[in-house]
Amino acid sequence: MSAGWGRIIDFNWTLVINLLQFAVLLVILRWILWKPTLKYLDKRRELIASRIAAAKTSEEKAAELVGQREAELSTAKQESVQILEEVRRRAEKSLDEAKQRAKEEAERILADARAQMEHERDRVLAELKAQYAELVVLGTERVLSREVRIEDHRRLLDQLMEEIDESALDGVRENR
Repeated sequence: MSAGWGRIIDFNWTLVINLLQFAVLLVILRWILWKPTLKYLDKRRELIASRIAAAKTSEEKAAELVGQREAELSTAKQESVQILEEVRRRAEKSLDEAKQRAKEEAERILADARAQMEHERDRVLAELKAQYAELVVLGTERVLSREVRIEDHRRLLDQLMEEIDESALDGVRENR
């Protein structure tokens, strides 16, 4: 048995040396590779976390801006409705004013036409009176077969005009 134990001890020494070499390799790898890898991963994790935080901040700002834009859009819509209402009200006011001016102009034109008709009627009546008076004088002159003096002529014309005025006015009143 002692011969068997010696080989095992030799074998164990190899195993122990291999384990020591493996441990040294692990320490060297940990010191050279593991710590820098962990530092790199920590930096990368921090960078990702900061980017996620920045993205969340940007998202919150974007949501806030969207809210502001929606509020501005709502305000703009309300203002446009108010502007349209104001324009409609002004258009109605302008239309009413134009109608009123047109009505006043029509009334003025109608009044002018009536005044002109009255004036023309009075002129025609005066002309008719004058012609009627001349006809009466000529007729009377023929009937009397003599010349009428100018004073008689004027007196007859004045008298005739008064009678014609009264009869013409009565005729005009009856026509109305």
